[in-house]
Amino acid sequence: MTAPAVPTAAAATAAVPVPVAVCGLTGRMAGVVRQGVLAAPGLALSARLTLRAPDHRPDRDPDRGPDRDPDPAAPVVHRLADLPDPDPVVVDFTAEEATADLLDQARTVPCALVIGTSGLGDRHRRLLAEVGRRRPVVVAANYSLALLAVTRFVADLAAHADDSWDAGVSDLHFAGKRDRPSGTARHLAAAWHTARGPGAPAPDVTSFRLGDALSEHRLVAAGTGEHIEVLHRMADRRAFLPGVLRAIRYAAAAGPGVRTLADVVRDPAPAPR
Repeated sequence: MTAPAVPTAAAATAAVPVPVAVCGLTGRMAGVVRQGVLAAPGLALSARLTLRAPDHRPDRDPDRGPDRDPDPAAPVVHRLADLPDPDPVVVDFTAEEATADLLDQARTVPCALVIGTSGLGDRHRRLLAEVGRRRPVVVAANYSLALLAVTRFVADLAAHADDSWDAGVSDLHFAGKRDRPSGTARHLAAAWHTARGPGAPAPDVTSFRLGDALSEHRLVAAGTGEHIEVLHRMADRRAFLPGVLRAIRYAAAAGPGVRTLADVVRDPAPAPR
C-alpha cells in the first residue's frame, strides 16, 4: 500500500488564503474589489477599512454607489493596526487624503499595499517612497491590463515619429470625479513626453466631467499629412479586476519596493518578502 503523501511546507503555505482588506465602505470601486476578492481563489476578504471617524455619514459620500455590498462577514475597522490578520494586503481606491492617511499608518504597521487612488501628488509620492523602503507597494493610475498595451503603443509612436508630430490627451469621467486631469490622462501624456526626449513639448491635456460617463481616455497625435487617435473606454469597473487581483497576489509575495502594474506583469515571480 502506498503511504499517503505528506504536504510540504510550501504546499501548506500556498493553501492558506491571502488576507485582503479593502479600503472604503460605500465607494463603487471598493464594492467591485470586495466582490472580486470574495470570488477569487486563494484570497480572503479580511476586513473593510475606513479611516474616517465611526460617526461619518456615508450617505454624504459623492462616490456612494448602488453596487455597494454590506459584506457582513468582513468587520469594519478604523485603523490599519486594528486589522484582524497580520501582514495583510490592503487595497485602496479611495481619495487623496485617505490614501495619505493610509500611507502614514503603513510606516509602522506591517502590510502590503495595492493603491489605485487617482490624483496622487508630490506628498503621496514622498510617502510612497518612504513606505516602499519597508513594504511591498503596487501603485497604478489605471489597473486595466489593456491600457498597458495602449501605453506601450503611445510610447513607441512617440519614440519613432519625426519632429513634425505633437500630441494631446483628453479624459472624460462622471460628474462627481474630483481630480482633473485624471491620473490615467497624466500617465498617457507622460508616456508620450518621456519617449519624445528632452526639450520636447508636453502634450496638452483636457478634462471633462459629465453625467455618468465611467472612464474614457483619448490620445490624438498628428504629424505632417497624417494623424492617429487612440481611444480607451471603460464601460464596467469590473474590467479593472484582472489587474487588481494580479497586483494583490504579486504584493502578497513581493519584498519591499514600489512597483507599477507594468512591473507586476513583467515580473510574475517577485522576490519574496
